[in-house]
Amino acid sequence: MLRKPDYDVLNVVALKKMAGAEAIAEVCGLAPGEVGGTLADLAGHGLVVVAGDAALPTDAAEPALAKAAAEHYAAVRADPRIEELVTRFDTVNAQFLAAMSAWQQVDAGGRKVANDHTDSAYDGKVIDRLDRLVGRLGPLIDALAGHDPRFGGYRRRFDAALAAVEAGRPELVSAPTQDSVHNIWFEFHEDLLRTLGRERAE
Repeated sequence: MLRKPDYDVLNVVALKKMAGAEAIAEVCGLAPGEVGGTLADLAGHGLVVVAGDAALPTDAAEPALAKAAAEHYAAVRADPRIEELVTRFDTVNAQFLAAMSAWQQVDAGGRKVANDHTDSAYDGKVIDRLDRLVGRLGPLIDALAGHDPRFGGYRRRFDAALAAVEAGRPELVSAPTQDSVHNIWFEFHEDLLRTLGRERAE
């Protein structure tokens, strides 16, 4: 079974699909040098492929993560408080997806068209919705962090992305190649499912 530090690094690689040591270190709270050594070990076990500065998961990564998660997170899966919060998350997640659709498209004469982000009042309302929805994740993130402190990193990342949006970088709402609100939410959802041993419903 994967040791916990190995799990943490491989988990980030699997969530991001491709990641460099610095990005992994930032999420895991490790030094890039530590991550490099772990990636080399994971590559030796056929769980990642390191190409240049980036690591990619192999087909063996997901089964290894699933097996390790069942061991590392047995207490999380048995925690009734987390089960209750996860039930609420399903509703919040649907609302988040609707808010992201509103960010990407607007109604024009009864049809949806791409949002050109020229209406700052409209965009501001969507950002406020996203901010409130991220806030509603707080109890779940805190409950998970009570079992494993690494989950607290999601709060830090959300705060940083939303602060950047408020400071004039609206691309961090949904930029696919940056630590945007959308990407962080997606990674949190995938991480949550893996932690609990569940499949994505949608």
